[in-house]
Amino acid sequence: MKTLKAIVMGVALLFVGAVSQAAPAGHNLSKEEVLDTYLNAVVHGKITGIEDAIDDDATFYMKRGDNVNTLTKSQIVSALKSSENLEQDCKCTKTIIQDDDDISKVKVEMKYNDFTRVDVITTTHSGSKWLITSVETSYK
Repeated sequence: MKTLKAIVMGVALLFVGAVSQAAPAGHNLSKEEVLDTYLNAVVHGKITGIEDAIDDDATFYMKRGDNVNTLTKSQIVSALKSSENLEQDCKCTKTIIQDDDDISKVKVEMKYNDFTRVDVITTTHSGSKWLITSVETSYK
């Protein structure tokens, strides 16, 4: 009987320890974490947390030639999920365009062999959290 109690107590302690290490629900990401989450998804195919980093009303503009395609959060998340774990063969550089207490704009250049993808990512501080509210993509 003592062995059974010890086993049950051990399992209970493991469970409590695992739960206490879990990330808190609704964790608010900093603007750097939001940007890193997006870049990890786009460049490295690591999509963990991407839905929490993008505002529900975010808009994505992709300029291809003379056409500008407008995409929603669900369309972008779906596209990112379809390329999960796909590592891009590019060199990535970031340039801060604007950075204050409420809005941050960062230009990200992803240089491939034959072209460069340029994303201008806008993150907005809303309430107690930062979220991506728009991304403008063009190709050179």
